Amino acid sequence: MNLTDFGLLIKTLRRSSVDQWGNPWTRESLSRAVHLSPDQLGRLERGDRKYLDTQTLMLLADSFNLTNLERKEFLYAALGLPDEELFFHEDCNAQLNGLLAEMEFFQVPALLIDSYADIVAANISTLNLFMITPEMLDYAKKIPAGQNLIYLLYSPSFGTREILGNFWRKIATIEILLFRRSTLRYRHTAYFRYLLKILLRIKQFDIDWYFCQRYADRYDLTYVHFLYEHPQYGLLSYLATETIVNTTRGELYLLIYNPVDKATASVFENLKENSENKAYRFAGWPEKKVLSGYE
Repeated sequence: MNLTDFGLLIKTLRRSSVDQWGNPWTRESLSRAVHLSPDQLGRLERGDRKYLDTQTLMLLADSFNLTNLERKEFLYAALGLPDEELFFHEDCNAQLNGLLAEMEFFQVPALLIDSYADIVAANISTLNLFMITPEMLDYAKKIPAGQNLIYLLYSPSFGTREILGNFWRKIATIEILLFRRSTLRYRHTAYFRYLLKILLRIKQFDIDWYFCQRYADRYDLTYVHFLYEHPQYGLLSYLATETIVNTTRGELYLLIYNPVDKATASVFENLKENSENKAYRFAGWPEKKVLSGYE
């Protein structure tokens, strides 16, 4: 992220955050909190590195109520270097193809999401685990954000809440915190605004998103223990682990579901079709498109 984009990110975070009393930050109120004048903060929002010191960065992170994982992304963004300069210039599509090939060797459910939580790919075990039918896949392709993990989690059209039962509440909270982390460096982009606009139309997500803005847990785990009664497969217990793949076009997150008991391992073995675990492509990556009418 170059310094101009980082300044725009600060401006975006200011406009979408609130102070300790629940009031939206203004340039004047935030400048007092970070010990800058309004003019200095304005210049920082325009990409002036002169005011980009460690103390100011930490005060900004405190003011925006960033989680620990978000702070890492925020400080990472402050380097002022684009991903193209930070990582090896390996072709990102070659990296994606390599990941797709590896996913087909997995004996367990796995899916690949990008920094916006769009589902880039999933193997057949994942689709069967969450009872995703071909008809549901066709429907998802035709609606805005239909292939986004957060949308699938919250939208009543996909039945995720019924599958996870009482465990859904915990997963929803964790996924929002991870969504906050992965999108932190992209909050200023047109695609994030487009995506958030669609998600906020779901009443429960609207409530949870703004609740997390004010009362964010300091969530640091990159793994989650799933334990719930599946309506078709019975009691399941598995550990969802995350592997981050850095590319010149942003991160990819490989999520792997590892069984922790024999019963779940047996279920996962039967989720494959003809002993194959074919991986399917879904949302476009790395290019992102904003549909007309949702700008």
